Amino acid sequence: MRLNTQIGSIKLQTPLLLASGYITETPEFFLRARPHGCSGMVTRSLRMQTPPDRSRVPSPRYAVFGNSMLNCEWGNEKPWTDWRDFNASQVKTTGCPIIISLSGRNLTDCCELIQIFDRLGVDAYEINISCSHSGALHGNLNVDSLYLQQIMKKIRGITTTQIWIKLSYSTQLVTMAKLAEELGANAIVCTNSIGPGLLIDTKTAKPKLGIKGGGGGTTGEAIFPIALWCVSQLSQALTIPIVGSGGISTADKVIQMMMAGASAVQMYTAPALKGPEIFGDITKGLNGFFTENQDYSSIRDLIGLTTAKMQQHQFSSPHPVVLEKRCIGCGICVKACAFEAMSISQQGIAIIGDNCKSCNACSGVCPEKAIQATY
Repeated sequence: MRLNTQIGSIKLQTPLLLASGYITETPEFFLRARPHGCSGMVTRSLRMQTPPDRSRVPSPRYAVFGNSMLNCEWGNEKPWTDWRDFNASQVKTTGCPIIISLSGRNLTDCCELIQIFDRLGVDAYEINISCSHSGALHGNLNVDSLYLQQIMKKIRGITTTQIWIKLSYSTQLVTMAKLAEELGANAIVCTNSIGPGLLIDTKTAKPKLGIKGGGGGTTGEAIFPIALWCVSQLSQALTIPIVGSGGISTADKVIQMMMAGASAVQMYTAPALKGPEIFGDITKGLNGFFTENQDYSSIRDLIGLTTAKMQQHQFSSPHPVVLEKRCIGCGICVKACAFEAMSISQQGIAIIGDNCKSCNACSGVCPEKAIQATY
């Protein structure tokens, strides 16, 4: 019960949702992830009519770097009717919520699909107006308040089902989210991929993605700090729930999202690269956190905890602490200290000198987690 949360009336057994993308073109990946703690899924962004150039996904669709990637998942290889005819029912039989993602670029399609899927009793619609590479090519709806007004007034008038608006990082993020709330949105999902970005194969001089122009959306751990900032800013401005997304790959990152103000999270890059079992790893980590931190009894106790603790500057903090039993004397912390405050003792243990500035670089680079930052 301690991992339960909810978005409005939608109850989730864990805060972990599978985000929209190529691996949700069908329900199969979700059905594999479900036993590991994934509590619901968002479909691929659906369109009634797929333009010829989007009937297939460019290849390569991923350009992986570290635990992040560029992607150009902009097509629909399966017809939307698959979700109407049998895919949606497969998800519903698990007892988990199904959120239908709709491309916000075509208002007529959105309205027709909502009327069709309302008859199936889906749980929510995620209206995607923030695709980073498509936005750059066809007009950036992510910051178009006039279009947001147009689409919200139209779709809010035809359904009582929850509407989630998916936004990405921008200077207009809070303004767009507040407008969506005023117009009847039930939740904000943030952040979508950020970009477009570019990676080049230096052997061929070609872009690493197969899409024309080579530009794709950046996802994964590289964008986590930005995504977390977005959630924090939204949580201070909105009363509707926030679904955090962007670079979530560990239980600690889920907890950070909760503390920043998210009520649930969506994951894509981490499961796409590491498999559905990662949901089990995170679920185990979340349970471990509550076992070790008895002051918190549930996910709901964490939501928004950080907001009150970030209103003032902090100009000093205690020095980091060396956990001697973990330290292997590798010296990585010494190289990372720009202030020459670190050294290794004759016993092979890191020592923190008096000229330490508490920048915490040493704790960040330690491979053994033997240096503990203090705040």
